[in-house]
Amino acid sequence: MNRRRFLHGSISAAAAALWPAASRAQQYPTKLIRYLVGFPPGGSADLTMRQFAFRLDAVLGAKNVIENVAGASSTLAAVQTVRAEPDGHTLYLGSNVSQVIAPAMLRLSYDPLTALVPISQVTTSSSLVAISAGYGVKNWAEFVAKAKADPNGVFYGTSNVGFQIPAVQISKIAGIKLVNVPFKGGAETVTAVLGGNIPMIIGTPPTILPHVESGALVALCTTSAERSSVMPNIPGAAEVGLTGMDSISWFGLFAPAKTPADIVAKLHAAIQTVVADKSLHQALGKEGLVPKGSESPEAFARFQKKEYEDNTAIIREAGLAPN
Repeated sequence: MNRRRFLHGSISAAAAALWPAASRAQQYPTKLIRYLVGFPPGGSADLTMRQFAFRLDAVLGAKNVIENVAGASSTLAAVQTVRAEPDGHTLYLGSNVSQVIAPAMLRLSYDPLTALVPISQVTTSSSLVAISAGYGVKNWAEFVAKAKADPNGVFYGTSNVGFQIPAVQISKIAGIKLVNVPFKGGAETVTAVLGGNIPMIIGTPPTILPHVESGALVALCTTSAERSSVMPNIPGAAEVGLTGMDSISWFGLFAPAKTPADIVAKLHAAIQTVVADKSLHQALGKEGLVPKGSESPEAFARFQKKEYEDNTAIIREAGLAPN
């Protein structure tokens, strides 16, 4: 075989090897895209996925079905995704709760850093710290002074393990005792506070803000260091003296491990297009959510890993990790 024929054959073979992947990405999707959400209908996760799904349909030329698989801090939906065919047609709306906090606090059947492929972050948000108006304080300084004078501590309600992280940080930085009371959902948590069963709540803006506006709750601060762009009237953690605290929540899309890289890349590009949609910012802003993408799937994976390491350290120091 002469050199020219050898080179021609090698180039042809390389092109043939690349063709299936290129063709696969070009043809994708070939059926309904199934989005798994680990929380019940009507909440922030469900709203986020629905707002993204129909816009992704338009970009990808797809149709979707959304399945709410609630339970175990969203990890039941993650398990179903892990077991799904890795062809890009089953995707999971993960969060800092399911992919970062729950793995450090619960015994899971999967490794969140390897069993799912990160595609892109889709939103970021700050939680709110609020107190019942009946507690008798008007701001953070008054709250801390009263909390320090109470030897039994302040009981606070949460709807998932994710909200315990800012509480741990608040306790340490402010030098106060906070006692967690877990509930099944945000509505149940806020009902307990409004009913006078507990005085404090850490939760999502949609759960808390209507009651702040009615005067039943007093918003003390956000859990992010700076003020949130969608809640500009509420001070950030750094502003009230919680130096070093910057606890944010986020949602992101994940696929089963071994999903082809070209399909992951196509999904990532589609998400960035959707994130730029101004109507999406308006729709999610009402819920305290800010659309936010990722530079690349690899960048999102690095972000998740750092979040996991940072939160695991907090959880272990607080004695919340499983023995």
